[in-house]
Amino acid sequence: MYNPAVGFLFYGSSWRADEYWQSLEPAHALVFGYGYLTWEWREGLRSFVHPLLFALVYKLCELLDLGEIGVVYMPKLTQGVVCAIGEWYLYKFAYSLTKNEIIARGTLFLSVISAFNWFCLTRTFSNSLELTLITASLSHWPWNSKSINWRGFGISLTLAAWSCFIRPTNGLIWLILAIQFLWKLSWTNRLQSVLFALVIGIVVGAINTVIDYLYYGELVFPMWNFIKFNALASLSRFYGVAPWHFHILQSVPLMLMLYLPFFVYGLIKAPYTGLKWIILLVLAAFSAIDHKEFRFILPLQPFMLILTAFGSYHLYLHHSTLVTNSIIGIMMVNTCISLFFTQWHESGVIKVIDYLKTDPDAQSLGFLMPCHSTPWQSHLHRPDLEAWFLTCEPPLHLLDGDNHSKHEIDAYMDESDYFYDNPVKFLHENFPPPFNKKLRTPGRIPERFTLRGVYQILQLVLSLG
Repeated sequence: MYNPAVGFLFYGSSWRADEYWQSLEPAHALVFGYGYLTWEWREGLRSFVHPLLFALVYKLCELLDLGEIGVVYMPKLTQGVVCAIGEWYLYKFAYSLTKNEIIARGTLFLSVISAFNWFCLTRTFSNSLELTLITASLSHWPWNSKSINWRGFGISLTLAAWSCFIRPTNGLIWLILAIQFLWKLSWTNRLQSVLFALVIGIVVGAINTVIDYLYYGELVFPMWNFIKFNALASLSRFYGVAPWHFHILQSVPLMLMLYLPFFVYGLIKAPYTGLKWIILLVLAAFSAIDHKEFRFILPLQPFMLILTAFGSYHLYLHHSTLVTNSIIGIMMVNTCISLFFTQWHESGVIKVIDYLKTDPDAQSLGFLMPCHSTPWQSHLHRPDLEAWFLTCEPPLHLLDGDNHSKHEIDAYMDESDYFYDNPVKFLHENFPPPFNKKLRTPGRIPERFTLRGVYQILQLVLSLG
C-alpha cells in the first residue's frame, strides 16, 4: 500500500536508466546511506567496480563538504575526465595500428565532433567507462607480433580484463583479437602469452571479487549471474526484442550518422582486415541476441572511426575539395544535433528533479511514468523526501526455472504494466482509503485528474523546459 502523495508527476522518459540507476544511485546509497537499489543489485548481476569510481567521488564531496552542488556536478566532471582520457588513447590506438599521423589525428577529430559521442560518452554509463578501458588497452596492444613489448602487453591485458569484468560481453572482442594475435606467434611465444594472460586474468578477477565481496557482504560472482540472466534464462528479452538487423540498420547508422559513407568506403578500401573481422563478427553475435540497444556495440566505435578516418583520407587524396566541404558541413550539422540532444532533448526529467529538490513543500511524491525515467537520490539528495515510482522488475521467479518458455516471459506483466493497463483500478487498489473514497464518489474525479489538474501539470512542464 502506497502512502498518499503530495502530487503525481506524468512526464517523458530519459534515454537510458543505466546512466543513473546502475552507477550513481548505488554509489550514493553506499556513501550517504540512502538511495534505491534496483533488482540487478539485489540479485548480484552488477559488479561494483564501476559505481566504486563515483563512490570515491561522493566520499570526496562529503569530506570537502561540497554539499548538493558537489553531489550533482562532481560525477559529471569525473565522467568528462574519463571521456577525455578515452579520446587521448583513441589517438594513440589509431597511430599504433596505422603508423599514419594524419589518420590518427583524423580519427581523434572525428570522435571529438561526433554527435553520438557528445550525447553518449559524457554520460555515466558503464559502457562509457568500458569504451575508455578498451581504447586504452588497444593502444598498448602488440599489433606487431614480431616484437612483443611485454610491459605494454601486460597493461593491455589488465585493462582488457577490467573491461570484461564490468561487462562480460566485451570478452568477445578480446577473444577475436587473441585468436588473430596467437595465430601469428611461434609455439613458444604462444604458450608464454597464454600463461601471461591467465595470470593477469586471475589477479584482476581476484581483486574484482574482493571489491564485490566487500560491497555485497558475501561472495558474489556478477559475471556468472549476468550470463545466467541474459544467456541461460534469456530473461533479457523482457526488456524488448528487436529484429536481427537492428544493429546493422539502426545502431551503426546512428553511431556514425553522417560519417556512414566514409565508413563504408573505408570498410572496402582499408587494409586493416583484422579490424573488419572484429566489426563483422561482433555485429553478427549481437544480432543473434533478442534484446538489443545501441550502446551494446559501443566498444566497436574505435574500430569504426579508424576505418572512417582512412576512408575520408583516401577520398581526400583524390577529391580534396569535396571531402573538405563535406567535413565542414558535417561539423556544422553535428554541432546542431549535439546541442539539441544534450541541452533540450528530454531535459524535462532532469529539470523536474531540480525543481522538486528545492521545493520545501514537496514532502511525498509519486512518479506515474515508465520506471527509472528520472534520476533519484543521486540528484534529489533529500533523505527527508518520501518518494516512489512504478517499478518494472523482470520475472525473476523464472530465473531458476528450467522449462519456462519465451511466451511466459513475453506474457509477464510488471507493476508499470498493471498501471498502464488500468490506471484507475491500480490507484484504487494501491492507495489508502482517503484517496479511494474520492475515486468511489459517483461522478466525481479528483482534482488531479480534472482538466484543471491537467492544465496545472502542463503549466509545470512548460515552465521547466
